Amino acid sequence: MKISLSAVPWSWITALALASVTLASVAIAPYFPGWGNGMLCLLLGMALGNFWPSPWTKPGPAAFLRWNEKNMLAWATILLGFELQTHFLAGIPLAFVPALLLSVIGAVGVGEWLARGPQQAAQSRLLAAGNAICGNSAVAAVHPLLAASPAQIAVAVTLINTLGLFGTLFLGPGASLLGMDATEKAVLMGSLLQSVGHVSAAASGLGEGPALLAVSLKMGRILLLIPLLLWFQSLRGPGNPNNHAADSPFAKTLTLVRGVPFYVGGFVLCAVATNLVPWPDWFLSSIKNLTQLMLWIALAAIGMNIRISEVLHQGRGALMPALGMFVFQILLVLGWLVFLKL
Repeated sequence: MKISLSAVPWSWITALALASVTLASVAIAPYFPGWGNGMLCLLLGMALGNFWPSPWTKPGPAAFLRWNEKNMLAWATILLGFELQTHFLAGIPLAFVPALLLSVIGAVGVGEWLARGPQQAAQSRLLAAGNAICGNSAVAAVHPLLAASPAQIAVAVTLINTLGLFGTLFLGPGASLLGMDATEKAVLMGSLLQSVGHVSAAASGLGEGPALLAVSLKMGRILLLIPLLLWFQSLRGPGNPNNHAADSPFAKTLTLVRGVPFYVGGFVLCAVATNLVPWPDWFLSSIKNLTQLMLWIALAAIGMNIRISEVLHQGRGALMPALGMFVFQILLVLGWLVFLKL
């Protein structure tokens, strides 16, 4: 994905529509706890695009929608790097690190197993990234590398947020039925729930220590977005079959590095900067709010370009894989917690 600030297309009606969708999602979010503004922006954008489609097919508005979809996602991914503050990781006991690794590897492994054909590959890997790392933000970060369609993005965001909502509501009570203490519940929530919002909401009643542990585990998963991006980048293009020198390990590594999208490099630079420089809290808070706003606008633009019939067609085959992936992650983390008690 290239990030271009020159020759930005402009459309007043599109700008007004995106602002209206974003503000509407903020207004109704309190009435839909657990859904998240990103998912609401996507759904409201879909509603607007389907019930009033004619303006968004014209060249000017359509070009501005595409610009917002691509560039807002790219810049949101870059600024997400500021949330990777590694001091959180110091608070994670080593015994619980395998739990988050198992969750991430489990989701990605299931995604690769499901990616058995070109039609299933992008959808399965989008679901894997969202479940493994950080929900909407991970989907936004990886979708250019997977050449995913808007309908596939919509399906992934909807299913991942739905699973996150159910996890937020029922993971804690389910753990209580199994006799787990607050620390074990925090490990479950931090290792499994898809967004920071889900983790914070679910862990809010556990006490300060377990809640911090849950968020720390979540931040550890976000850190793994970097190797996941590099993995998906490595899947994009084969080597030159007529040039054996180009297939050497050094040449493959160089080709991989050169092919890394700009926004991935920006993400890494921001992650390094936030850990080397003592940024003031107001700056980090502002960057986080700006990142969320960009992501919401991008999801609203994606939603306006989606037709519901495409989502229904694409989503029929994705529900059970997404659910199976999440259940597999739960079993892996529960298995590790049981192992620690032996």
